[in-house]
Amino acid sequence: MTNSLYTTFKACLIIAMLLVYSICTAQYRPRYEFSFQNDNDLYLFNKQDQYYTNGIFFSFRRVVDSAGPDMSGANKIWGVTIGQKMYNAYTAHIRYIEEVDRPITAYLFLAANLDQYFPNETFLSFSGEIGTIGQRALGRQFQESIHRILNLYETAGWEYQLENAFGADVSARYGGLLYRNTGDWFDLSGQATATLGLNHTGLSLAPTMRFGRFNPFYQSAYTFSRLQSNKQAAVGNELFFYYSPQLNLVGYNATLQGGMFLHNKGPVTQTPARWVLYNQFGVMYANSALTLQFRYIVYSREVPGMFFRHRYGSIGAGYRF
Repeated sequence: MTNSLYTTFKACLIIAMLLVYSICTAQYRPRYEFSFQNDNDLYLFNKQDQYYTNGIFFSFRRVVDSAGPDMSGANKIWGVTIGQKMYNAYTAHIRYIEEVDRPITAYLFLAANLDQYFPNETFLSFSGEIGTIGQRALGRQFQESIHRILNLYETAGWEYQLENAFGADVSARYGGLLYRNTGDWFDLSGQATATLGLNHTGLSLAPTMRFGRFNPFYQSAYTFSRLQSNKQAAVGNELFFYYSPQLNLVGYNATLQGGMFLHNKGPVTQTPARWVLYNQFGVMYANSALTLQFRYIVYSREVPGMFFRHRYGSIGAGYRF
């Protein structure tokens, strides 16, 4: 090997070593997140298809890059979600219309949101959503397909579902830290959400208690804020339990009352209970690329005449890249 070739080889080797070193030592900062969530009472092993019986959601989030060395907020993220929620009566095998104690329908929607998180651990979110109830929401097709695949019982009662109705909603959410202990293993926060639209109108208030290893709210899986806008230290891993009671004031709910401007809303509609209480228990784990969660939710009757209260489980996973 000539001296010039030897010198070139050494230079390339050094450059390659430096490149490998920089890659191995660089902090991993993902810019995108894809997440999946499924709600179903089947996760409680109770073999029922009752009330809010299934929800499936696919979300994509992207961090909003800082335009300069500083931002007015600690973090900013936008996202889109497509999803379907499915509602039965007290069972998915309805023989007579008199058995329909909660209107039957699905709700198919597309939503977009912009979330901003601040250094004082407050957060603010705005979202817009378009969706439809009725046959166009494809609830009957989806439920019948799942029952055939899993060899479950034959469903009945979809002939009583609500009529097609399309609507749009807007919402705003604000929340933040109220207290955190000196050991950083417990904190208390609160949030409020207001929604106005043709499908849903209402107000909700929810405190949340977290126990375990968690990050500030501008870096936490709980607030979907592990993606980071600015160049700061890598986000630490999380593993925590949480409890969140939520009080909802219901102004309008199209899945119960049908389309707001329809004359014929469907064979069975109901006036909602104005106050609905949710209790949510959950556990979350998150590292640099992955989020996993499981939740258990129990809530009071959406309609005063419903036969039962309802409960369901929820699983979720997110991948950042």
